[in-house]
Amino acid sequence: MKFQQSVQRELKQWGLAGLIVLLTLSATMQWTPAKGQPETETDQEKAAATKLYQAAREARAVWRDFPGFTADVTVSYNGQMTQGKLTADKDFKVKLTLDDESLSEWSLPKLQSVIGHRKYRVQKPIPATFADQQVNHPLGRLVNIDDKNVSFRLQNNVLTEVQRRSDKMWFTISTLDVWRTKEGGILPRDTSVTYRNPQTGAITSNRSNTFSFKRVGNFDLPEKMLTVECSENFERNVGSIKLSNHSLITPEAISQTESK
Repeated sequence: MKFQQSVQRELKQWGLAGLIVLLTLSATMQWTPAKGQPETETDQEKAAATKLYQAAREARAVWRDFPGFTADVTVSYNGQMTQGKLTADKDFKVKLTLDDESLSEWSLPKLQSVIGHRKYRVQKPIPATFADQQVNHPLGRLVNIDDKNVSFRLQNNVLTEVQRRSDKMWFTISTLDVWRTKEGGILPRDTSVTYRNPQTGAITSNRSNTFSFKRVGNFDLPEKMLTVECSENFERNVGSIKLSNHSLITPEAISQTESK
């Protein structure tokens, strides 16, 4: 139980993008597939599943030649409100300064996640297989990743669902709606994360998120994030982060900063 609570606390510090990358790279838990899932029988099906997964990975919106940006920040969490300043540099390192630093523990990881996972990375193909033959599921095809303890649903180049189940942890991340950038890149709009008891399947908590972005120059920068968390014993937490007065960091601004 202590391990499960620790992992849940860690995961709740991440936004959707961070979770997807974390789950894709991690192999620390044993994936338990649904009973009766047929194995892919042909190389053609394996190639199709791999191509579908690769297309979704490459469709994720990224910021190439990112100069960094600054913004004013307003954080509200369970009735507490504070303001401050955010700076994200060209290396995607995020600095958050708030008048009430007690709210940084909740807000900083979310900002680091949504900004940090816009960094461009070469997406080498990862072998995948179809987990079943359901071609008309509302969230798309279910795909298992070879040698990775995670599965995804994929639709229209979107990772619509992330599923992870082990003896110690069970959760599902569902993407209900997305933003499409001018270049066609995918950003999360509405997401839901459901945690279950791995032994009974009973829902233990749920986190709903909504995101919005603002076009500044060639970049779609985060503008608003709203999170509602509900768990056992009537626990409920609501928080929001709003960014305004976005400004890309120019060479002139860097020069002025370094001269001080």
